[in-house]
Amino acid sequence: MRGALPAPFAVLESPKTPMKRILTVSSGKGGVGKTTFAVNFALSLATVAPTILVDLDTGTSSVRAAIDAPVTHDLYHFFRKDTPLADCVTRLPPALDPAGRHRDFGFVAGPRHMIEDITNFGESARRKLIGAINRLPASYVVLDMKAGLDANVIDFLPYSNSGILIFTPELPAATLAASDIVKAILFRKLRIVFAPGSPVYSRLSLSPRDPRMINELLDAVEDVYDESIANIDVFLADLAASLGDHPLVSALQASVEDFCVYYVLNMFNGVRESYETAIAPFVSNLVENVSARPQITNLGWIIRHERIHDANRHRRPVLLAPDPEPPRPAAPTAAERELQELEKAFLHLEGPAARRDAGPPVFRPADPARAFERQLEALRAMYADQKESGVRENFSYITHRALHLMESLRSIDFGETRIFGREEILAHLLPRAEATG
Repeated sequence: MRGALPAPFAVLESPKTPMKRILTVSSGKGGVGKTTFAVNFALSLATVAPTILVDLDTGTSSVRAAIDAPVTHDLYHFFRKDTPLADCVTRLPPALDPAGRHRDFGFVAGPRHMIEDITNFGESARRKLIGAINRLPASYVVLDMKAGLDANVIDFLPYSNSGILIFTPELPAATLAASDIVKAILFRKLRIVFAPGSPVYSRLSLSPRDPRMINELLDAVEDVYDESIANIDVFLADLAASLGDHPLVSALQASVEDFCVYYVLNMFNGVRESYETAIAPFVSNLVENVSARPQITNLGWIIRHERIHDANRHRRPVLLAPDPEPPRPAAPTAAERELQELEKAFLHLEGPAARRDAGPPVFRPADPARAFERQLEALRAMYADQKESGVRENFSYITHRALHLMESLRSIDFGETRIFGREEILAHLLPRAEATG
């Protein structure tokens, strides 16, 4: 499991070198509890450092509906009245947070009603909002994305990782939608790096015909109706067969292998059902239709619990609700048996894949079996830590995982320091491609 969790996970500590980090929460499809997660995750981060949650699901104002706090300024005022985004931040009233534990939490609400030019804003409005988000005075900014994959989602997502994806065993269609987000971000990255006219071609000594060839191949991979090239791994294998050990092949391979996928399983209902109905289909869709190369990390799960439903109904997020009675210890034997059965059915006991930096850059076939193996390893490790945990502990676990990853990884791997515009992305990706080449 990447970024091993420090113990005890229930005690949150600030990163050693705090800097502004932006974390997106998306699902690709509604009905998975994305906003519930985003609200409570931001509240949890706010116990560590100032945190602002921005509601980018502007057609539903779902964050406003989840928190019973008076909103005086929202995205309507930002877009229509030119109010600075920092002045559109709403703080929690004392009635919701009497002890002041979450005094460093704030949120930017969407408009009260659907307003067409705010819900479906254009490129100039996106640039304005991206710039304002980058300037927000907070250590952590959490973006609650709307469902779907239009430009008002893609342009706010990171370019080298998935952000936090939410899906659930209870809605299989959302699992596939989450993997579609990975595909969209990854292809956005590849299209920018290897677009016609990109300096990567001249710097890697490619012929004038190569940009057209590369982009035609990418068209075939991305087109779900074109079965000539099943996924990026087949594309890379074909390219390696044509070009041999060319730096371009290594650069493409590095671009895909550096991509990080993070997910949270919501409404967790047991290890076997969660694996078979959510995790395995998610990984399978990525492996079959995108690539087996990206690094996939399970950040944790949120158990299915009536307290979450009650909290949403009363517009008091579960982390702001009064402390419940101590949970009864869960019997671990049944879940442990499920894990053992899953390992026998799905686990391929092969050695770990060689690190990409363990030798000279050469093309290596992808290993789909290893992608499934890693998810079972993560599931087993998390169950060992959380087998008696309740809802609050689930959020604490995920928050601590996120903090640890931000401290131990590069910002481009998780929790970017700002949202990059399209024209800036190539400047950050090109040195990596050149170094690999």
